Amino acid sequence: MTAPDTPLAISPTDNGFAVVGEIDAHTAPEITEAVARVTTATLEIDLSGVDFVDSSGLRALIEAHQRFEADGGSLTLVRPSAVVARLFDISGVGDYLNVSE
Repeated sequence: MTAPDTPLAISPTDNGFAVVGEIDAHTAPEITEAVARVTTATLEIDLSGVDFVDSSGLRALIEAHQRFEADGGSLTLVRPSAVVARLFDISGVGDYLNVSE
């Protein structure tokens, strides 16, 4: 798990933002805040630089997906790292979330 002083980097991309680091109980709120600032109907979150996601991080991604769905929009999680793709697979959320390799 990430120590509280370990940053999570979120940087803008053409269609949303890219995340680098670990998404856990300490950093999941940063994902939630970044998603809340989005004003477009679609969002892509690049997860290729993510090397760890705990249940708090997974919950933040699911809630972001649900927010966009409820508003008639679309959230796509793109290029998940091998670790993230495995988590999506073993947790069963890969079929629920919009994931693009």
